[in-house]
Amino acid sequence: MRALALALLLGCTPEPGPSGGDSSAPPPDEDSLAALGLLSWDGQAFTYAEGVVPYTLGTPLFSDYAVKERAVALPPGEAASWAGDGVLDFPVGTRLVKSFLFPADLRAPDQDLRLVETRVLTREDDGWSAWPYLWNEEQTEARRAPAGDVVDVSFLGLDGQPVDFSYLVPQRNQCVDCHEHSVGGARENTPIGPKPRNLNHGGQLQAWIDAGLVTGVPPLDEVGAATDAATLQGLDPATQPDEVVFAAARDYLDVNCAHCHHPDAEEGRSSQLFLSWDTTDAFHLGVCKKPGSAGRGTGGLIYDIVPGVPERSILWYRLQTPEIGEMMPDIGRALVDERNVPWVAEWIARQERPEGQCSQEP
Repeated sequence: MRALALALLLGCTPEPGPSGGDSSAPPPDEDSLAALGLLSWDGQAFTYAEGVVPYTLGTPLFSDYAVKERAVALPPGEAASWAGDGVLDFPVGTRLVKSFLFPADLRAPDQDLRLVETRVLTREDDGWSAWPYLWNEEQTEARRAPAGDVVDVSFLGLDGQPVDFSYLVPQRNQCVDCHEHSVGGARENTPIGPKPRNLNHGGQLQAWIDAGLVTGVPPLDEVGAATDAATLQGLDPATQPDEVVFAAARDYLDVNCAHCHHPDAEEGRSSQLFLSWDTTDAFHLGVCKKPGSAGRGTGGLIYDIVPGVPERSILWYRLQTPEIGEMMPDIGRALVDERNVPWVAEWIARQERPEGQCSQEP
C-alpha cells in the first residue's frame, strides 16, 4: 500500500509483477532478470511490479549520455532511514534497480530508446551486492553478466552529429571501483545516488516520507536540495549568477566524483582530494594542491585547481580528456560530458587565487 500511495503521488501506477503463485510454472531462471520479478520492458517503457517504486535524482551521474531509469524495492513493511547527509540507510532485502538506455538522438531523449543493461544492488546481511544484467539485441530478455561486456553504441549527439563509441558494461568485480568505502576498518559497497539532497526535488522526498518509505528525515528545508540538472539545460554558465554556477558544479562533482574522492574511499585517502558538496577546506577541494596519486593523469599540469584558470587545472583536464588512463572517472565513461563540464570550468574560473599560493603557475 505504501508503494501504491507513493506511485499515485508521483503520477504513476505500478502494475502487478510476475507472481510465484502458479505451481505449474517452471522454476525461475536464476540468471534472468525476469526471475527477480521487478520489472518488464515492452520496447518503449518499463512496467514495475507492485512494491517497486521509480525515482529520479536531481543531479544524476553521467554515463556517456545514457538515459537512466531508477527504482527501489523495499522489503514489505520496512522503510529506509535518515543517515545524515549520506545515502539513506536501506534495510536488508532492499533492491536498487538502475537501467541504462540510449536514445537514437540525444535531442529527443525519450524516443527510440535502446535498452542496454540493468544493474541490481541488493542489501544483504553483510552489505550490498551488485549484479549487471545485459539485455539481448531484441530487448526481450536480460541475463546476468558477471563478466560484463563491451557494447557498440551509436546515436546523434547534442549537435546532431553521429557519435559512435564502445560502451562498457562493467564486470561485477569492477563495482568496487566506484562503490567501495572503508567503514570502521571494514570495506563495503555502498550506493551512490540516493542521498536525501539528491532525492529532494519535485516533491519526491516528501512523497517518500508521506508513503512511509523513509523515516527520521528532518524538515526538508534543513535537508537542502541538489541542483535540478534539468533546469540547467540550454543555459550558458557564463551568464549565470555565482550561486547557480557554484551549486551546479559542486553538485556535479558530488555525484560524479565524491564516491571515490571521499575520506572513506581509497582514492580519497591517497589523493586527499575530497569532492563532496559539503567539503569546505580549500586544500581538500584541490585549490593550489599538487596531486598525490594522479600519475600520468595530470596532463602535464601542476595543481588540482588553479583558481581563475580552468585550463591549467588537473581537475578540469581529467573531466574533459577522453584519454584512457587520464580521464576521470576512470571507469563508466568514454565520452566527455559537454553539458556539465562547462559548469565546473566556470566554477574554477570564478574562484580567486589565494595570495601567495599556486606559486609555480604564471
